[in-house]
Amino acid sequence: VVLAGLRPMLAAMLGGVALLLLQQPIAWLALRLLAPPTEVAELTRQYFDARIWSAPFTLLAYAQFAWLLGLGHSRQVMLLQLLMNALNAALAITFVSGLGWGVSGAGWATAISEMTASVLAGRVMLRQVPWQQWRAAWQQLGGMAPWRRLFAANLDIMVRTLLLTVSFALMTRSAAQLGTLTLAANQLLLQAFMVCVSLLDGFAVAAEVYGARAIGAGSRAGLVLVVRRCSWLSLGWSSLLALAMALLGLFYLPLMTPDVQLQRMAAAFWPWLVVLPPVCIWAFFWDGVFMGAMRTQVLRNGMLLSFAAYVPALWLLQRGFANHGIWAALLVLMAMRGLLLTLAWPALRDGVGLLR
Repeated sequence: VVLAGLRPMLAAMLGGVALLLLQQPIAWLALRLLAPPTEVAELTRQYFDARIWSAPFTLLAYAQFAWLLGLGHSRQVMLLQLLMNALNAALAITFVSGLGWGVSGAGWATAISEMTASVLAGRVMLRQVPWQQWRAAWQQLGGMAPWRRLFAANLDIMVRTLLLTVSFALMTRSAAQLGTLTLAANQLLLQAFMVCVSLLDGFAVAAEVYGARAIGAGSRAGLVLVVRRCSWLSLGWSSLLALAMALLGLFYLPLMTPDVQLQRMAAAFWPWLVVLPPVCIWAFFWDGVFMGAMRTQVLRNGMLLSFAAYVPALWLLQRGFANHGIWAALLVLMAMRGLLLTLAWPALRDGVGLLR
């Protein structure tokens, strides 16, 4: 258990340091690919130059939170996330509005809050496992087989996540081509969508933790029970969330911007946030099931096929329906991911009994 946490944390720290060393070419390439308007590019660069300094702690926190979730300590992770976001909000208000640091202040607020969360997560982990055991495990980090398994799984997940990130980047690029107002409206909507994603992801994590336990025990019946219960809960929760989005749209946008014109632009596309939760939930839910089963190649292949459908859909739908087409293409991406992973479920289920 200790080694299962130590290896990813070491890899995360090394990856974060690599991002720091490569920050200039990364920024140059990202701005070339996104091709935002000049004023947006300058603001993006200011935010990036501050935000990048937390890269080692950001990646380390991912590994720390995953380790704690794998042990079933979801309450501690929730408290750490709440603290991180509350600190982020407080620092953003202080740096941006109080000190007048602008966009770079928002970047520093996020960087500092993530550094703090990682340090506190380390303290929680030391309560679970004493420092002496972590130090002893350090002597056992050698051996290529565990590292190969770790990096094979991480490569699959990296491909999936990279393609998902590129999908949102293409969405942003397409919105920028329709004008700064459309770009700003989509950023407001994407923020709301990310709130939805956070609210939908809970059942995926539950399916990941309890499904992994069933698979580890070689219990096909246990895995089926986890999937059945979590799928019904996911369906009900996503439906409630869609209803909430339908009711809260009029209240959310005025809270996010005082610009009336921007509010009206975003409101015209708000119905997409009502449609997306019941569709997206299946991509997130099956992500958790297959992640817990360590069938990461299924996630990779499903994302590759979904991305292959998304790119032409985005091009065609944007040309025909402008910004509505951009959001319709996102719906295609999420629906494809959910469908392909659903089709892969029988093979996972039928293979569990063979693990004994």
